[in-house]
Amino acid sequence: MRTGESLARRQLLAMVALSRGRRPAVLDDLAAARRRLEEHASEAPDRRTARERVATTEGNRERLRERVARLRGEVQARREAGLDADGARERLREAAQELSELSTARAAATQRLATARDRDRDSVDERRHRLRLEDRVANLERDARATLAEVVESHVATALGRLTDAALEEAPPSLVRLAAARVGVVAAPVVVTAGPFDASGAAEWLGAQVVRL
Repeated sequence: MRTGESLARRQLLAMVALSRGRRPAVLDDLAAARRRLEEHASEAPDRRTARERVATTEGNRERLRERVARLRGEVQARREAGLDADGARERLREAAQELSELSTARAAATQRLATARDRDRDSVDERRHRLRLEDRVANLERDARATLAEVVESHVATALGRLTDAALEEAPPSLVRLAAARVGVVAAPVVVTAGPFDASGAAEWLGAQVVRL
């Protein structure tokens, strides 16, 4: 059997085991490894984006500094002239608050840029780490398929034996799928395109609704 056919068979058997509620511990390990790989990918900042963010926030901060200085001068001038300065003071308060928030944003952007630069220097190690994570996920996926397939393989082989004398590894895929459907828990109508049954015979053998094409 070709590698692709063998993989497809293991995937089919794994689906059967999952449909029967089997959940080996390796699935928890696989879920944790996938989360770690996703976290690693999301943690990598884009240096160009970080640099542009720093430049943007710095430019906006300088403009706000100038506005705050002008508003302070206006408040002082209106006080000295004995004029109402409430409106100018409110505008000054809002501009000062915006400047404070922007300064915080600039600090965060600067930190992201520093992190991006550090990651660039460590890019080789980062790639190696990502590859190790990808390898672990792939290995756990393979282990999960094998473990799940082993749980139901003998049951599917027994069901297949009622359809053909061929071994599970050599039987036509259509018959293997029929045998798998008999062993697995089927929630929707089964579409049958080949095999020894008509629609009613297939429904009786599978114990499920069948659509025969």
